[in-house]
Amino acid sequence: MGSRYSFNAAVSLTLFLFAPLFLAQAAEIDGREKSASLSGPEDTQKYIQRLERRVSDLEALTKKLLEGRQVTAAGAEKQPVKTVEDKKEVAPPAKAEDEWGAPVVGETAKGRDEEARRRLIELETWKRKTDARIAKEAEEAADKVQFDFSGKYKLRVNTRDNLHLNNPLQSWKFDNSTYFDQRFQFKIGAEYGPLTSVLLLDVGNFVFDWKEGSEGTLYRWGEFQTVTPLLIRELYAQYTGDFVAKAGRQSMIVGNGGIVLEGPVDALKFTYSLGQTPIGMASATLAYIAVAGGWKNYNDFTYPAGDRTAVQGVTNKLDGWLLSFDTKPTRDLVITPYILKVVDRGRFGGPDLNLDKDFNLNTIPRDGGFEPLWIGAAISGKGGNFSYKGDLIYLTGSLTRTRDLNANALLLRGDYDMKKIGPLKNLSLGMEFGRGSGNSAEKKASGSGDANDFIGLFLCKDRRKFGNIFSEDLRAGFFFGDSNLSNVTFVRAIADFEPVETLKTNISLSKLWTTESVFKGRGPVGDWSRGTSTSTQKTKDIGWEIDVNFGFPIYKRLRGFTEFGYFIPGDVYKRSNGRKADPASEIVFGAEFGF
Repeated sequence: MGSRYSFNAAVSLTLFLFAPLFLAQAAEIDGREKSASLSGPEDTQKYIQRLERRVSDLEALTKKLLEGRQVTAAGAEKQPVKTVEDKKEVAPPAKAEDEWGAPVVGETAKGRDEEARRRLIELETWKRKTDARIAKEAEEAADKVQFDFSGKYKLRVNTRDNLHLNNPLQSWKFDNSTYFDQRFQFKIGAEYGPLTSVLLLDVGNFVFDWKEGSEGTLYRWGEFQTVTPLLIRELYAQYTGDFVAKAGRQSMIVGNGGIVLEGPVDALKFTYSLGQTPIGMASATLAYIAVAGGWKNYNDFTYPAGDRTAVQGVTNKLDGWLLSFDTKPTRDLVITPYILKVVDRGRFGGPDLNLDKDFNLNTIPRDGGFEPLWIGAAISGKGGNFSYKGDLIYLTGSLTRTRDLNANALLLRGDYDMKKIGPLKNLSLGMEFGRGSGNSAEKKASGSGDANDFIGLFLCKDRRKFGNIFSEDLRAGFFFGDSNLSNVTFVRAIADFEPVETLKTNISLSKLWTTESVFKGRGPVGDWSRGTSTSTQKTKDIGWEIDVNFGFPIYKRLRGFTEFGYFIPGDVYKRSNGRKADPASEIVFGAEFGF
């Protein structure tokens, strides 16, 4: 007992000696850092951490002294008799007089030291604060309008040769020339919750010449033929929730695009997801379209050249109604059936729709009977290395009050990805087939009976093409009420590959015919010779076309491209003197910067 009391006295004396030292040091730190602790939250935190460390040191010293006390007390109670062999006991046995007593359990392993525990608490606190700050920022961002800006600029150099096919009656001042043209797009998007609004400015998209649907130019440098270039391509507001509602000028595509309807239209569109159905995932779309495309007059739009200054700003009183269903039976298969109906509220004397493409107000005048109906289905899918898409359309309704429509069109394409063969990387081989119905030679001459030439409703210059010359310049089709498949049948072989890395190459070879026989020299539709060709011999030979396109990166976000087309005309374009027309060619060098 005396030793125990002496030990307690030693501990008390030690604490008495050391505690003032620690307290004095803590007081000194407190006095030295008190002013610094008031400078900011970070200094205050450091000051508290230092105090915590001092307290931890005191606690550690106290525990150490207490442990030493236990060891000393245990040694004093032991008998002085030494055993032959020292043995470590995990737990000492119970006393003899208490044989049912629980054994004394040794001290368990100590847990994480105080410094590690403190650091862990700090990390957890920091994480909670960070998560709270991120959540607060996300909540604040949800109350703000998010803006997005993007755009692109395209510059081209065009070189053309003999695009009039030796026919002076179809000549245009740029058929044999070299010139620069450009196109600029700038898009501003705003998003707030379920609401979205988009403004897309497009300079050069609707600049074109008088030739039948010729893409002509974008926005030519220096002298150019233009229609007061349409600046606003898209301007709409959209709500996205249980359904999608979109109102304003918007880019709309029917089917796989480029055949019936593609391009900017003023419309009101609703889309609703039907979810999982017996035929797979499905959604339905209903849209009202204010159709554009008529002309007030042709005072500044006549042969041999001119511009379409009277095209814009015309209320056509044409209403389009679109109903379509997007179905997805499997992950890699999409089927889209649709119906597009046009209702004509016009009358005699209203804007001329130029349905006969003769630029004459007195032939097929507006009578309120242009009410076509397109019933179609589009399919696209992929199976392994093979991808495919197709469009099948039936056109009925009326062209005028006295003439009905009865036409159809089919466009199919399949591509097989060969991956790599020899030095050719990303090799893909494809075939494309297209057929559009047409009027016979006799029906073209008489202008009576059902109209069998297939037409689309509205197609901008970004429509689907099958070559660089015929379907883009010679028979590109007008924007309104026309198609590059009118009385045209073609088959095209396509190859895509990279002979060297990043140089994307596309080569195609096409053979074209008229679907119905026409008189030689008269063109596939209309009157290419304007009456100077009097041959009564018939033909279906439109000609051959070969196209080569290259695409390559120049710099980050800057892409270069080259397009080459060579068209060999057939008897459809035979001259009035009976001789064949010379080939036509076109070369385009360009670059596009996207941002």
